[in-house]
Amino acid sequence: CIFAWSFFDLELEPNFFDCAISLHTIYHMDKEKQAEAVRKLLTVTKPGQPVIIVYRNPDTLVEYFVSPLRKLKQVWQKLSGKAGEEEEVKLYAFAHPISWWDQFRNEAEIEILPWRSFFAPHQKILIPNNKLGEKMFTLLYDLEEKFPNFFVKNFQYPMIVLKKTKN
Repeated sequence: CIFAWSFFDLELEPNFFDCAISLHTIYHMDKEKQAEAVRKLLTVTKPGQPVIIVYRNPDTLVEYFVSPLRKLKQVWQKLSGKAGEEEEVKLYAFAHPISWWDQFRNEAEIEILPWRSFFAPHQKILIPNNKLGEKMFTLLYDLEEKFPNFFVKNFQYPMIVLKKTKN
């Protein structure tokens, strides 16, 4: 297991790994350094082998419903005098649009698949924890399989699979 303060400071041998996996990490890096991180993963992975990245889609259908609710909550907190009471520390996140991944086409084959359609808190609200929820998950999975491009473009977490084409 490798531990370091910064991924960028790790000295890793080129073409060393058979596979690289990054789950929910790249979009928590500075938006200006994300491409560098992806290129480093490509560099240290053997040609033809996968670099698998679970990323976040900034343009989801759910956000169209959640964003106004978030604004209403903020207005309610201001009006009720509760604004600022709960100063929560937020983890930095910046997700580029799905088209951002096109910049790696000269270095890798790119496949983008749906990984998970909903942010966990939204999922808990929308899908009950019972038999009906099981059926809803089965239907959701079947729809993701049948319409992957629609789910990649409109839902929460795409899985990007890059296979390095150059050495």
